[in-house]
Amino acid sequence: MLEVDAVSKQFGGLAALSNVSFNIQKGEIVSLIGPNGAGKTTCLNVITGFYKPTAGQVRYLGADVAGLAPFAIAQRGLIRTFQKTNVLKGLTVFGNVLTARHRHGETSLLRTVFAGKAQRIGERRLRDEAAAIVETVGLGNRMNAEAESLSCGELRLLEVAVALSAGPDLLMLDEPAAGLNTQEAQELGGILKTLVGTHVQAILLVEHNMALVMAVSDRIVVLNFGQKLAEGAPAEIRSNPDVIEAYLGRPAA
Repeated sequence: MLEVDAVSKQFGGLAALSNVSFNIQKGEIVSLIGPNGAGKTTCLNVITGFYKPTAGQVRYLGADVAGLAPFAIAQRGLIRTFQKTNVLKGLTVFGNVLTARHRHGETSLLRTVFAGKAQRIGERRLRDEAAAIVETVGLGNRMNAEAESLSCGELRLLEVAVALSAGPDLLMLDEPAAGLNTQEAQELGGILKTLVGTHVQAILLVEHNMALVMAVSDRIVVLNFGQKLAEGAPAEIRSNPDVIEAYLGRPAA
């Protein structure tokens, strides 16, 4: 689905990414990990159009999307979340998800003003779909709660629900487990594994929670200082000495 091919990104004299390559196939959860400052979010920003790469290509379903506007990339089915929880605090859980679902509405402005049977049927469909997504992420009992009243863990789940409601084919999550306790992270992992093949075709996960990463990933790509350090299955990455050194440092002589 996605090919990141020899991508580099420089900010003045700083090389945030250097010749990074990896791909994501349908049916996979691929995690992008690395120490703080490794270039993970920069890579996600390049893929989703917030940054234009200095060099290299980003291909989605064979088409080069590098340099397209974020909204144009989202319209192609690449939908992301952000490190900072970004929901509409003045709306309910259901209202947030329904707002995103309206991206799939087909009603003209005229029909919106002069609503007829077709408009009512379309609106009912969107509402049913939004409610089903809220249930999918485990927030059914908080359907009508104000977003500003949610706990940190519930806000993270709501953000995933909003992203799902926008209709991604490839869902990209930027540190969705930030601020979650162990049980909440485990519940999130269980939800993510059920989404592939039912709601999305693949997931790219940027995450620091290694227990979550190891539990859900088919493959892991490791960045360090803007370069790809390693790639492989969770068991390979867990025992890779270069990865261990990047996270824990080199033993004293």
